[in-house]
Amino acid sequence: MNVGSQGLSFRPESQLQGISIMAIIRNPDEMHTSRYGESCAETLLAELQPPGVAGMVARRWSLKPLGRGPQIEHGDYEEMLYIISGSGSAQVGAERYPLQPESLLWLEHGDTYSLEAGPEGLEVLQYCAPGE
Repeated sequence: MNVGSQGLSFRPESQLQGISIMAIIRNPDEMHTSRYGESCAETLLAELQPPGVAGMVARRWSLKPLGRGPQIEHGDYEEMLYIISGSGSAQVGAERYPLQPESLLWLEHGDTYSLEAGPEGLEVLQYCAPGE
């Protein structure tokens, strides 16, 4: 692991499909935030996307009190949602799951979901990785 003025970087010991890869952890001023209406924001924290290879992505979702996130449908990857703070619920297909701090929701290939914040808002760490 190297620590420098450009942030943290880590070079894994192994290679992925013969491609040498390096993941970059961005400094806060390098992160891009997308807004979905007035109540939801998504910040890209880190990504590993070698050319021609499905990569891993980490995002932070911030929902204002009683805010709703967009409906998310994903294909050939798995996803984990870790609740940093606040509360709310996740609608996954026809099922609704309660969310509270430090809870974890694992989503599989093809799941469609949306997030809804409770009265104190909701902060979520989203991690996506390619499936098998």
